[in-house]
Amino acid sequence: MKRRSIFLIIFLALLFTTPTGHSSAAGKGLVTGVMDGDTIELSTGQRVRYLGLDCPERGGGNHPAEFLAEEAYHFNRDLVYGKEVLLEAGLEARDRYGRILAYVFLSDGRFVNRELVKNGLAHVLYFDSRMPHFAELLQDQREALRVGRGIWAKALQETDSGYRGHKETRRFHRLDCPFGKKISFRNVIHFSSKKEAYWQGQSPCRSCRP
Repeated sequence: MKRRSIFLIIFLALLFTTPTGHSSAAGKGLVTGVMDGDTIELSTGQRVRYLGLDCPERGGGNHPAEFLAEEAYHFNRDLVYGKEVLLEAGLEARDRYGRILAYVFLSDGRFVNRELVKNGLAHVLYFDSRMPHFAELLQDQREALRVGRGIWAKALQETDSGYRGHKETRRFHRLDCPFGKKISFRNVIHFSSKKEAYWQGQSPCRSCRP
């Protein structure tokens, strides 16, 4: 009996663990609220932040809405509102705001995160080399970049003569950004344009906003 219990524990661990070593099952839920392009609320009251991407901010207070923020919100709402979604967890279960971090799928198999990226309503956001789906999200981003779809019609306007990125964190900065200047020689990578940085899966620094 004890031996059977051990085998059962091992089987369940294999069932709910991906080859990268983190849980892939985050459950499912009914979407009853949509905050913006990358955040939803479930019927349980829990909020979910989409993993692997970042949509334009809708703004508020003294912060103006970013380009195509409302379009991203409405696109997301049309996709998921009132529908049951499946959640796939990443390396971290929640962010600092207590939101569930997940890849989101519709019951018909559509991958919501990818739909936003391929339609040019979000850019990829890298966290860790073990991130599942990063390669496919980056592939979709490159296609949107290639044709200048959605946010890429404006996001590629140059704001500096060059940019400094980090090989590990995949964040790029203006040349005068203090955070960019702290990047070690071993990790620094130089880009001549924003398109080059985004093509490599880099995301803009939230401080200097290149």
